[in-house]
Amino acid sequence: MASAHSGSDLKSAAPAPSASTGVEIGVVVCTFNRATRLRFALESLRTQSLPPSRFAVTLVDDGSNDDTPAVSAEYKSRLTNLTVLRQDNRGLGAAREAGWRSCPAPLIGFLDDDAIAPPNWLEKLLAIFAQAAPSIACVGGPVEGDWEVPPPPWLDADLARWLTVWTLGTKPVTSRDDMLFAGANMTIRRQALEAVGGFDQTLGRKGLSLLSHEESELWQRLRLAGWLSHFAPDLPVRHFVPAARLRPSWFRRRLFWEGISVARRETKPTSSPRWWRAAKLSLRALVSHQVRSHLLQPRQWRRSIHWQCHVAFKLGYARGMLTR
Repeated sequence: MASAHSGSDLKSAAPAPSASTGVEIGVVVCTFNRATRLRFALESLRTQSLPPSRFAVTLVDDGSNDDTPAVSAEYKSRLTNLTVLRQDNRGLGAAREAGWRSCPAPLIGFLDDDAIAPPNWLEKLLAIFAQAAPSIACVGGPVEGDWEVPPPPWLDADLARWLTVWTLGTKPVTSRDDMLFAGANMTIRRQALEAVGGFDQTLGRKGLSLLSHEESELWQRLRLAGWLSHFAPDLPVRHFVPAARLRPSWFRRRLFWEGISVARRETKPTSSPRWWRAAKLSLRALVSHQVRSHLLQPRQWRRSIHWQCHVAFKLGYARGMLTR
């Protein structure tokens, strides 16, 4: 539950422009083999209402082997404030780390390569940070679905968040405890990133894997260091949802990797035997509320996507625990 704070947390604290460039805010776009969608993301930055002299864009090509280099070259001539970095496929955490460290700005926005920002996105961000308390490290906004096909009837809000489609409502919220942003639409103070050492480069999507949590792991360290996060309801972006992700099989795979991601975050190497770790995991699973409730309704097993996702998560978590 978010611990909301009053307007006393919102004081004049506009970050100073970069002393060397005069840039007030930067945007990092990390991409891997999404040339078609990347074009829409970069176009949404090209058409920002904020003058180009006041912001910078850093595109990190994480080892793409499609037409991404051609799209990058095209927008290098159309976006005068665009810098293109190319690296081997090291994963999203490493790409975000390289991006913000190369972006000369006191505020670093992160936009997914399959997301579209509205024309006033950067102007609104600057206005929000101009009124934000210095302790607010991260600002996020709603992520709306840009659906390739109509969503299926079984897709509810709980499942949609795994597609990075979510919101926290219509009122601003500030929290000392909860992560009030998603990776597709988050802006972080450079000072905060520097204070905690940036992103964990072992986390985040890499190749075809769905490994996650590079942004939530970062938030955990920011929170422990005393920073706050803020949700701005009037700061949406649109996030593309392809038809291939609207199938139960994709959700099972997504939750399997979620389990692996959680296990990697919360555990350290151990000397205990694998059989002992497996026994403890099995016992914890058998006594969980989800398992006990579904054991009484075996006919629902195949029809319940939530149950399938729960099982997939547990299997991924077990794999992550047993292979550490």
